[in-house]
Amino acid sequence: MSRTASSPGQASPGARSSTVSLVVSTLDEGAELPATLESVYAGSVVPDETVVVDDGGTDDSCALLERAEWRARGVMVHRIRRSGVAAARNAGARLAGGTHLVFLDAHCRLERTCLARLRAALDARPDAVLAPTVRDAAGTAAGCGARLIDAHLRVRWLPPRPDETAPYAVPLAPGGCFAVRRATFRRMGGFGAFRELGLEDVDFSIRAWRAGLDVLAVPGARLAHRFRPNPSYPLSATSRAYNLARTALVHFGGSRREECLRKVIGTPRAAEVLVEAFAGDWEAERAAVEATSVRPVEAYFETFGDWR
Repeated sequence: MSRTASSPGQASPGARSSTVSLVVSTLDEGAELPATLESVYAGSVVPDETVVVDDGGTDDSCALLERAEWRARGVMVHRIRRSGVAAARNAGARLAGGTHLVFLDAHCRLERTCLARLRAALDARPDAVLAPTVRDAAGTAAGCGARLIDAHLRVRWLPPRPDETAPYAVPLAPGGCFAVRRATFRRMGGFGAFRELGLEDVDFSIRAWRAGLDVLAVPGARLAHRFRPNPSYPLSATSRAYNLARTALVHFGGSRREECLRKVIGTPRAAEVLVEAFAGDWEAERAAVEATSVRPVEAYFETFGDWR
């Protein structure tokens, strides 16, 4: 059972049978990483375990978390070769044992009830992918879920609905923090084969919605996220273009696919990117998505609005 902060080693009376595994992918986050976890463990509900995946970091920022006091809280550090956010989160999910997974960036500050509200919402809606309210740590702007705005597959955060307390449907659950049942995540095949950083959350949200799962905003679950112009995860133009091409090939057809692929042209090494994308496993991935889909992709845009 998920643990309360007041009795970290014992289940509280009447607690639900759900358990929470927090998965944090990190790369050279320095002091941000332990500060993020301090905010997590100051919550009214704390994770049953936390899997920190060090994605080839060089700043030794994970060493602190290998001390006895963090291990006693259920924190484990798993190191991998530099593989990118999607692969790092998949590695953490494979190690996780909780019924619920919460993926979290390593530069966040959770409000005290954030994890409790996400767990309660997922207990109530086990067929969903949940997105909390995310505030810019450097300001007051906040978003709860996001939507696609153009053929580059760029997104715009959606403002939280001020009068809503219950979860409600949104197009995308941004990857900085979202919650999903572990069984659902595994059934979905985890995150796709994306490079470095970007669009793995767009792909996962669209796949989930097409498979009949609801993507829901949980406005009462709140955290602050440090948005940075130069994140510790590098993002080369070729990787972003590859991720764009892969998403278009897996999900779209006709003019929508062509519009996305045209955005790749003119990026650095565009011909190489397109050759690699077309030579990849997108056809098998597309077939797998189609096999599990109960909603057509065009219905997604009819429901949530088009970028055109």
